[in-house]
Amino acid sequence: MKATAKNEKIFWNARARGYPLPFERSTLAKTRRILGLLKKMGADFRGRDILDIGCGTGAYALPLAAKAGRVTGVDSSPAMLRVFRAERNARGLANADCFLSAWGKLPAAAVRNRFDIALASMTMAIKNKADLLKMEASARERCVYIGWAGIRRNSLLEKIYAGHGLKYRAPRGAAPVLKALKELGRRPRVVLIKDSWTKSATPSETLRDIALNMKVNGAALRRDWVTRLLRAGTRGGKVRQLTTVRKALITWVPPGKKKKPGR
Repeated sequence: MKATAKNEKIFWNARARGYPLPFERSTLAKTRRILGLLKKMGADFRGRDILDIGCGTGAYALPLAAKAGRVTGVDSSPAMLRVFRAERNARGLANADCFLSAWGKLPAAAVRNRFDIALASMTMAIKNKADLLKMEASARERCVYIGWAGIRRNSLLEKIYAGHGLKYRAPRGAAPVLKALKELGRRPRVVLIKDSWTKSATPSETLRDIALNMKVNGAALRRDWVTRLLRAGTRGGKVRQLTTVRKALITWVPPGKKKKPGR
């Protein structure tokens, strides 16, 4: 996706209606696995006040609410936050809240030293040193970043992207974050993990998602060609996709701050 504010707004608002929900069995299992790894890396969320940057539907913020003191999500997509609030209300999570803002436009003073841990997962909100410094300023103890780490494979989308003159690949994710942290003199802990998921949807639903991907990548959809390709791959009325990726788990203590013992 071409990283513009307009594209991000279009993409995430459109994705909200079919995005995995925080407490779906497979989603929650992945979240718990990663939280377990982060705990071993020194990120203990128990009793902490947590800021989730680019929180989306609350995949991390809402499950964390059960053990945290307070969780606050921030996201630039109104549609994502509507799902966040619906899930929060359905679970009665009184210590979880969220607000609408692009991280890059949020004044640093609005979040400075208000949280123990600042978390950002699989989000384009953290792009540069300024974003990282604001993230560090918001956290009294620790920062956590989870991002793409160079590998994303999906045989169907690889074929479709190539047919539109595009390359299907992982977003930049962790690479610029690690580069910026090095330039800032930070010494983060980093763990690379493999992840995968399957998605089954009707041909029309799949076509809708592909059309969105082409739009935010600046390509004109070859609708007839894609329709034929999806029809050929439909089984039992569904198009099944397997996506395999690599993620980086990154955590560090900002200068002048110290991780406190677990509460």
